[in-house]
Amino acid sequence: MIHALWIESFSPVARCRNKRTRDKRDMGAKVKAYGRLDLLEASWNLSEFCCKKIASIITMSGSIEYYAERSIWTLENIEPRGQRPNTDAKQITELIGRIEGVAAQKSGNERELLKLWCDGAYSAFIVRNNICHGVAVKLGGSIAFMRNPQWHGEMRRREFGDFWVDENSLDLVADSFASLLRVISGIECAKLTLNEVATPAALRALSEARSILGEFGSRDYNPGFEKY
Repeated sequence: MIHALWIESFSPVARCRNKRTRDKRDMGAKVKAYGRLDLLEASWNLSEFCCKKIASIITMSGSIEYYAERSIWTLENIEPRGQRPNTDAKQITELIGRIEGVAAQKSGNERELLKLWCDGAYSAFIVRNNICHGVAVKLGGSIAFMRNPQWHGEMRRREFGDFWVDENSLDLVADSFASLLRVISGIECAKLTLNEVATPAALRALSEARSILGEFGSRDYNPGFEKY
């Protein structure tokens, strides 16, 4: 028995398994030593709070996009099984536009719900794109994301956008994204009618989210002016 265990421990399979275990323990050591993520985060004033909220915003944006497509299937009675739906491979602005088109055919609270959601979602993805595609810049005690800057006098096809980070702005934006996600996922699941989704609380939340995201997504946003 002991002899068998000894042979097994030195077999090619065992040696390969032991090497993989060592490789997993060593994996990442070189990039950690060279990358020095801690220094980069410190140089940008990226606190643990900021990292968590930014990650939350990015995560929710992907889910909003997912549910936006499927909410169109619900709203337009599309059966996607076995076919490529006409919502496939569309940009989020096109999906929002489709939902906006449905809103124009509704009335009352249903129309208000969809219109408020679309207005907020347009601004939400401007903010999301400014974060994801912007260059990080430390400004005083804050970090800002600058998208499509023209610092070298170059011309750009897309307009400039920025997002200035502090704890209050991140809280406001993350909570606004959460409100958009809750509403669109509620529409998609089709367990409730549009009118049932359009509760007074949902409408109030969407109205506030539209205001918050509209301000942070605006080119004229002044980070020194505290409205909220």
